[in-house]
Amino acid sequence: MCHARTRPEHEAGRDSPATEGSELSNDDARVLLVDDDPFTRVMLRSTLVGLGFKSITDAASAREALSLASTSRPTVAILDLDLGEGPTGIDLAHALRRIAPFIGILLLSTYTDPRLIGSNQQELPGGAIYLVKRSITDDDILRKAIEAVSSTNGDLQAFEVPEMREHSLSDSQIEVMRYIAAGLTNSEIATRLVIEEGSVEKAIARIIKQLGIKADRTQNQRVLISREYMKLIGIEQRGSSRG
Repeated sequence: MCHARTRPEHEAGRDSPATEGSELSNDDARVLLVDDDPFTRVMLRSTLVGLGFKSITDAASAREALSLASTSRPTVAILDLDLGEGPTGIDLAHALRRIAPFIGILLLSTYTDPRLIGSNQQELPGGAIYLVKRSITDDDILRKAIEAVSSTNGDLQAFEVPEMREHSLSDSQIEVMRYIAAGLTNSEIATRLVIEEGSVEKAIARIIKQLGIKADRTQNQRVLISREYMKLIGIEQRGSSRG
């Protein structure tokens, strides 16, 4: 699922480096690109250059990004959600907003839902756009998303987020799926969540029903749940589900 988060009402008319009611041009925009994967950074930088952006600073971690932000004064931050150990892209987005309250935020991820990275994750900052990487089928989608978060004239709501498969899993169901994918037993999950083991069994039964997994003695339902979770975070798995 992709999210386009609208600005809170008190931010809708906020000042910015652009003239009120206008958008930053590619020449004016100062982009901070943050991704812990070197290849992804190179490819995104190349794409941004191709789109006409002149001022691009990139970083591999939240700490490096915050250090660079104090000197490069970015107007737009393009952040990977999963930055490895430590702060996530959402944590970094909030930290950048404390430094530069008017910075546009665009989060990119393989995760179809930002909640999949962990149950204690913060909400996206107001005015941020969340895009699943697989939904960016051409460079124009990225350009329009950057323009939307850079705009001061309310165009954020006009940005059409590419459609991905929707799901209505609750936070607790996602967490149970994450633990199953990590190989934990029902007893271990119950200990982690501080609930009864029977509650875990009921939660798994609801997940199976919601995901449309049919009862089949020849298939391991925990493997199927794990596979569905991997799909949600952008990792396709192959192999037998029997066992």
